[in-house]
Amino acid sequence: MQPETFDLSSTLSLLRRQLGLIGVTLGLALGLAVAFLALVPPIYTATALVMVDTGKRSLLYADEPAPSAASENARVESEVEILRAPTTALAVVRDEKLVVDPEFGPRLGLSDKLRLALGLAPADSPGGEALANVVLDRLSDAVTIRRRGLTNLIAVSVAAKSPDRAASLANALTAVYIDAQVASKVAGALAARDKLQGQIATAEMALTASETAIDGYIENNLARIEAEGGRTDLAALRSRIQALEAERRTAEAQAGAARLALEQEDWAGLTARLGDAALASLQRQRVDLERRLGGVAPDTPEAVDLTAALAALEADQARRAAAALDGIAGTAVALSGAEREARAELRGVLADGALPSEVLIGLYQLQQEAGIARGQYQMLLSRIRELEMQAAVQIADSRVVSPALAPIEPSFPKPAMVLVLALVAGLGLGIGLAVLTEYHLGGITSESQLRDVLRARVATAVPQMPRRQEGGASVADTVVLAPLSPYAEAIRRLRAALELSLRQGPERAGSAMGQTIIVTSALPGEGKSTTALALARGFALAQRRVLLIDADLRKPSIHALIGLVPDRGLIDYLLDPSENDLTATLMAQDPLTGAAVIPGRGRAQRETDQLLGSDVFVALIQAAREVFDIVIVDAPPVLAAVDTRYLVPHGDAVAMTVRFASTGQGDLRSAVQTLAEVMAPGAELLTALSHQPQGRDAARYADYADPAEI
Repeated sequence: MQPETFDLSSTLSLLRRQLGLIGVTLGLALGLAVAFLALVPPIYTATALVMVDTGKRSLLYADEPAPSAASENARVESEVEILRAPTTALAVVRDEKLVVDPEFGPRLGLSDKLRLALGLAPADSPGGEALANVVLDRLSDAVTIRRRGLTNLIAVSVAAKSPDRAASLANALTAVYIDAQVASKVAGALAARDKLQGQIATAEMALTASETAIDGYIENNLARIEAEGGRTDLAALRSRIQALEAERRTAEAQAGAARLALEQEDWAGLTARLGDAALASLQRQRVDLERRLGGVAPDTPEAVDLTAALAALEADQARRAAAALDGIAGTAVALSGAEREARAELRGVLADGALPSEVLIGLYQLQQEAGIARGQYQMLLSRIRELEMQAAVQIADSRVVSPALAPIEPSFPKPAMVLVLALVAGLGLGIGLAVLTEYHLGGITSESQLRDVLRARVATAVPQMPRRQEGGASVADTVVLAPLSPYAEAIRRLRAALELSLRQGPERAGSAMGQTIIVTSALPGEGKSTTALALARGFALAQRRVLLIDADLRKPSIHALIGLVPDRGLIDYLLDPSENDLTATLMAQDPLTGAAVIPGRGRAQRETDQLLGSDVFVALIQAAREVFDIVIVDAPPVLAAVDTRYLVPHGDAVAMTVRFASTGQGDLRSAVQTLAEVMAPGAELLTALSHQPQGRDAARYADYADPAEI
């Protein structure tokens, strides 16, 4: 079997035959595309570009180490994921009020629309968290966030039905992202500050305890120092410290008592504790107003005036008391400072003088501990101030380098692209359907299609003729009665192809004997019997000795085509050859050509495959080959009866008729496969397309064969 090659002419013929189907498919695809463009609302996509600065951006520190390429890529990818995070989109939903937006907010579903159409109330719509999730999902579907290659640019795209809405949402998303980035950095700095606040309190307590320990140590050892060192100069300094301490405590006690009296609005007690002349004058006025107010009836104009005057006086008292308290507090602070200075002076004097060794060692240890506590306190205090400053001046590591602008043209659908895709899809689908129809579905409509489907030689295409000609003649009679007709020419082409095949085939034993041609079809009604009779007449007109055997025992028809009513048929001979003389009682002659015919006789009433596979039939074929040049056997349809399997092995060539646009391609392939399994070695299968409508080819032949054109 020769390898299959691409045949351009066959392909073009296929496309030409199926041009209508391809055109309909293409038109349908383009129509659907136009309907899609008309019905689908346009979607606009706006894009904002964000630049990520992978280095640490700080307004306080200029020198920062450059990040590595790996960390830089990881940083950009991390920012992409932050932009995609649901919390970022949820902030946009909240800020842009998308819950009530007609595009992103809740919409009626199909079931709710049906309920409204039926006059029923729609189902309860989701609320709370479920509603937010619905809106969030819709916004997430509309948002696309991608990194531009390996750059530090991130494209934030939002698709919406309105171009302005798409741009505003894209810019809102980038703004939320930038604000969240700054807020995260500020929150981090403040969280670190708050964490250090506890350490500051602890360090302050440690520092105070150290200073107190030093002062206590000095107090406890001061008398010893004076006695052992002969230090008379320390007594005056010690007395001054004690006096300042006593004054400070007195001022603090006075301030505390006055503050308590102020909180309790004990104006008399407050005046007595503060000893302020102005406050005492205000208190006397208050006592006078309260006395006068007690002597008038309530809700009178005089009572109202006195109440207002009393309220104003009380406000003056509060202000004056606050000022006096501030003075006492200031005095206490000043005394505390003076006390610290005196103690520092005492420490300096002690440090410059000669001290007992034990006292000196203890003092040195306490001073070292105090120095360590002071250093820790100052370091923590400096770090807290630094964190507070960082929180106040934080900036984002990312910035918008190209805000989103309202797009002019929709991003979806794109008419040109949709139409091109529809054109390509329509052509592809149309060609696919054409190939499917050509090779798997539908009937055969041309010789080239028949050749492509079966991969077998097509001998001829027999034109369609009326079932009965003028005067009740058979279609096969046209070969004799109208020898120049397209039908007769088609039969002659079939005869010529069979002759060529028989000449090129391998010689059988006894090559001087005649050759057998099996005529069959895949299914009934494809014109095989008429073709067999016409072919026999064609060979007879070519001066060949021809025998036509009607071996379709289940439905013989040759006798009817030649106008014969036989008493006996082939089945009678096969059942009892001794009682039936083949030559005398069975064999008849074609009235138009004189070709020999062994007709059938009615439908068989028993199984016929055993008869056709018997030795009697084999002997019949052998005897016919010895007498006739051509033996034509009209066999049953291949798929309708098993009988053909017993007949085909006798054939030197097999002719199969295929009815135009009728026989299914699957049936054809099955029939050809069956024939290939049982055909004799070297025998060739030829096909003939029957009942082809007479079109341009027949018209051209008619013009050529018309004597008037000669």
